[in-house]
Amino acid sequence: MSRRTGKRNYGRIAAVGIAGTAAATLVAACSGGGSSSNAALPGSSSAAASASPSTSASLVAGGSCSSSAVKITFWAWVPGMGRAVDEFNKTHPDICVTQEDVGAGNPEYVAITNALKAGSGAPDVAEVEYDELPSFEVTKDVDNLVPYGANAYKNDFVPWAWQEVSQGSAVYAMPGDAGPMAFYYNAGQLAKYHISTPTTWAQFATDAATLHKDDPSAYMTNFSATDLQWIMSLMAQDNAWPFTYTGGSSVTINWTGPKQMAFAAYWQNLLAAHDVNATTDVSATSFADLDKGIDASWLSSAWGPSYFAPDAKSSIGAWKATALPQWTAGADVAANWGGSSYPVFAQSKHPRQAAQFAEWLNGTAASWDITKTAPSLLFPTYVPLLNDPSFKDLNVPLSGSSDPNVAFTAAAPRITSDEWPPFMTEALTEATTVFEGVLTGKETLQAAFTDFQNVLVSYAKAQGFTVST
Repeated sequence: MSRRTGKRNYGRIAAVGIAGTAAATLVAACSGGGSSSNAALPGSSSAAASASPSTSASLVAGGSCSSSAVKITFWAWVPGMGRAVDEFNKTHPDICVTQEDVGAGNPEYVAITNALKAGSGAPDVAEVEYDELPSFEVTKDVDNLVPYGANAYKNDFVPWAWQEVSQGSAVYAMPGDAGPMAFYYNAGQLAKYHISTPTTWAQFATDAATLHKDDPSAYMTNFSATDLQWIMSLMAQDNAWPFTYTGGSSVTINWTGPKQMAFAAYWQNLLAAHDVNATTDVSATSFADLDKGIDASWLSSAWGPSYFAPDAKSSIGAWKATALPQWTAGADVAANWGGSSYPVFAQSKHPRQAAQFAEWLNGTAASWDITKTAPSLLFPTYVPLLNDPSFKDLNVPLSGSSDPNVAFTAAAPRITSDEWPPFMTEALTEATTVFEGVLTGKETLQAAFTDFQNVLVSYAKAQGFTVST
């Protein structure tokens, strides 16, 4: 579920360290030369690479099928996903899927990378976030699913999600859940300050100033400078996406262009005036601030309410969702924060059966009828479910009688596909240090963008990429 779940035992699991792949090895992998299974994944750590890939694996579901069934191993961390695995095994007796949880986010990626380097031990199918998928594509460690019928499902998914898993005519994973964003707000708090929901970012800034002037202990929202995925989601909505990458050994990195600096200046002005709360996101602190009325709104993903709900006490029933503010009045630009895909790894000895499972898991109502419910609560990129009135009208206690999914489902088809670089693990690791000064007020967001540009350009060049800026 790409909320970076395990992220989110409050805070993204930090990468275990940084180690570079030799430039020649990476460029060879990009161009198709050599065996990709021996190439280290960009951003993986040499310390982690010595660990056993299955050291901390725990059995979640499956494994009790017919002895004649084809055995498929599936790694995923989504709570309750084992229910879908059991249903697949029940309805596909010739295939036996066993689900293991080796950790959420980075721990899983490190374990996969170790197995790929070792030449054995990788799962047949795994949960891989959209931003991490290119790291496995560039080393040619995931299979093209088109020969196994993936294109038959193309029209069942919102176009941007299909683009996230595709390069050219190849499809390297099945798209799964997503995190369309909305302006999630405490209706009582905004009414207290006589503020209507802002439809533009200019109005948002004015309202933030008004609210904080009326109550210096309160804020319109928080700004989580060290949560790179959240920042990039908002940048995408502002047409300020900082990367261009379509596969191969060339990448564009642009954190310092006019659009990017204008975005940084907008938020820095709010930070400097203390009109937004400089705190980390998806944390015990941020949820307490939301519940106590310190933060009156949250620029949240569709999965956000389910994360906030366990911490909410006094504000239950007060939270409503509407579209994100727009940079141009009257526009209707959406943003996405999170989401996972399900590739078949090239190491699999049974790619056809593995692909059949990945396609069923993400492209059928039988699976989504399970994974849309608690404890999974995945938000779909699957169009039939997005169009289902019962899903749009789903009530949650946090939002009382309002229907937050109306706003989230409206945003889902309007998201544009992002071109993730094949070194997001490195970028996420560096961001926690580079942007820390923005949270503490010791550095401006513009300066952090400039520092980040230099860090990523140096890293990408060291890995053998041709970098444009």
